[in-house]
Amino acid sequence: MHKIKFIAPKYLISPLALLGIETYPAESEGEAAKQLEAISSKREPALIFITERLAVDLKDEITKLNKKPDINVVLIPDNQGTNNMAADQINRLVKNSIGAEVIIRQ
Repeated sequence: MHKIKFIAPKYLISPLALLGIETYPAESEGEAAKQLEAISSKREPALIFITERLAVDLKDEITKLNKKPDINVVLIPDNQGTNNMAADQINRLVKNSIGAEVIIRQ
């Protein structure tokens, strides 16, 4: 069974801990990289949500982790909005799974 884990600033994920979701606070991209490494080193199935702003410089690591069968990293927007990284990722996943491209209107 996949465990759900969130990497985001503490103020965004604190309420999730009350629901039993594993939270990994990170205020910078460097901290997010350390948290991502800590999660992936546990070698257990995981669904990892990380905010787009923390994932900007982690694209290569996220792509590498998404190639593993037991770990999925999903980008989500934060309270400051999106930078379209999540939309691009969803578009790639849909294109790979059904062979059609999703057109996202701005």
